[in-house]
Amino acid sequence: MERIRNYWEMLTHIGTDTSMSYMDFKRAHMVNMIALLCILPAIYFSITNFYQQRPLLALINFSNGLCDLIVLLLQYRRMHNYAKLMLLSSNFIFFFAGAILYHNGAEYFLLCILISSTLLYDDRRIHLLFALAVTIAMVLIYISPNINTFEQAVPVARVLYNIICSIIFIVVSVNFFLQIIYSNMKKIEDQRRSLQSINKDKEKIFSIIAHDIKSPFATLETMVVALEQQVLNNSISPDFIRQLRLRIVQQNQVLDDLLQWGSSSLQGIANAPAPLMIKPIVTDILIAFEEQILVKQLSLKISIPEEEQVLVNKDHLTIILRNFISNAIKFSYVTGEIHIFTSTDKDFTFIHIKDQGIGINPSKSALLFNEIQRKSLGTGDEPGAGVGLILCKDLIERNQGIAHIQSTPNKGSIFTVGLPTHRKKEENPEQEASEAPMTISAPRPKEVEKIL
Repeated sequence: MERIRNYWEMLTHIGTDTSMSYMDFKRAHMVNMIALLCILPAIYFSITNFYQQRPLLALINFSNGLCDLIVLLLQYRRMHNYAKLMLLSSNFIFFFAGAILYHNGAEYFLLCILISSTLLYDDRRIHLLFALAVTIAMVLIYISPNINTFEQAVPVARVLYNIICSIIFIVVSVNFFLQIIYSNMKKIEDQRRSLQSINKDKEKIFSIIAHDIKSPFATLETMVVALEQQVLNNSISPDFIRQLRLRIVQQNQVLDDLLQWGSSSLQGIANAPAPLMIKPIVTDILIAFEEQILVKQLSLKISIPEEEQVLVNKDHLTIILRNFISNAIKFSYVTGEIHIFTSTDKDFTFIHIKDQGIGINPSKSALLFNEIQRKSLGTGDEPGAGVGLILCKDLIERNQGIAHIQSTPNKGSIFTVGLPTHRKKEENPEQEASEAPMTISAPRPKEVEKIL
């Protein structure tokens, strides 16, 4: 049965290729199906009518089947317009001849030809031409006397067979193109949703760039002002120049990463999550914030195993952790501590960023991931855009992750992001969990609320 289905699929797609438009492809498919379905009955009835002493009708049936074979040959040679014309005109002639000579119900197939011409052509002049031809043919069939006196009439069962087959063809052909219409409507709707998604991504991309670039450039501006004062005082420090150059290089890399991610998002390119070590990402991000950390005299504590990995898109994780760490620095009190550590459960690896800062009111913390916040100033009057966590929520969702906030006003906050764990086959999960340094209290993974 599978082999027969494959052969049928191959035959109905004769002369088609992927370079054709969707409608041309479906029309070629329909022409092949009509020709194939007509060949066997035409040959069968040509033999039957010959043995039943109706040689003229047998010749009509045989000629009809031969023309259908020529249609398939034209399709194979990619002569689709000639194939359509041959299919419709030959069937019209032979069905009309059979109906007017034998009154065998073939006139109902003329209605099928009319419907097929409407479905296979876009030109309304062709529609009108076939409508006129079918109308004249039907009138002639019903007003003409019985001119066939030299052969016996076809049995009533044959007439009923032709009528039933014509009705079935009409229903099938109309539904065939209704399916095409519905499919096109679905594609249009999918494209509309895709465009909406791209527009939303575009807005998020610009928000991310504004959020992640504005603050570091403000720092660079401060350093340039300080450099200007050094130039005026003739006390330029080579170390200060190196630090300024390093900040520019780092910020340029951040900008390149954001633009690369933004470009891929606008083009609909979705980079699949891949195994990624957490600690190098955290280290690179902290280097970019070194100046702010020194200004606030913050102490850093990193408790992340060297080989700890998660399944995540690298660009997405960088943006998520950059926002979380930036918030921790911005809202930390001077001489406070920022602790970055991990924990695991059966499915997720949790990255926690704990600060000793102003904290968040519980009623407000529940809304941080769900609506844009008012622009707020950090403990050192650092500006914020108010959109960072909304963007983080979107990126966490894209990577099948979860997030959680635990905060106490005037004591600090713990921002947690949980991402799918990547484990090597030879690793022992229980042993790995026991090796993870946990020097301070942290939320247990099973207690982390899934708020995304």
